[in-house]
Amino acid sequence: MTVIAWDGNILAADRLNMSGDTLSTSVKIEELPDGRVMAIVGRTGNGLALMRWYREGGDAEKWPAFQEDKDGWVRLIVAFPDGLCVEYEQVCEPMPVYDSFMAWGCGKEAALGAMEMGATAIRAIEVASKWISGCGRGLDYRVVKNPYRCAKEVIDAKKKC
Repeated sequence: MTVIAWDGNILAADRLNMSGDTLSTSVKIEELPDGRVMAIVGRTGNGLALMRWYREGGDAEKWPAFQEDKDGWVRLIVAFPDGLCVEYEQVCEPMPVYDSFMAWGCGKEAALGAMEMGATAIRAIEVASKWISGCGRGLDYRVVKNPYRCAKEVIDAKKKC
């Protein structure tokens, strides 16, 4: 289980990993050398593989086969240094996030409610982790510098895939 929150400047993720009844801790967020930050929602192993796919260039020809599995696909969220945020679901097509904040995964409603009331993405993960059993074990976050929306980056992100 996972909760990811984006507040337009910060991308944050909880650390809870579940395998049956066993809980463990994992890191679901990564910053790339150019300042992009990515996080995963879904099966951790598949998510780490999807992050590697993106890190290695995001070639559409190498789109992971598990993304087409209705039970095995994961969501990848990528935040850019200019404030653009996109998500990938089951197909190799980045979908821009046009809202000023967003949350994904188990606990997303609690995180969205917290951000609606003015919380940062960090605090939103803390709130979701307090009230939702499917998230927790601490959090990781990355601040994305100089956030602003720009349609050009949406077009450039689509060219990548």
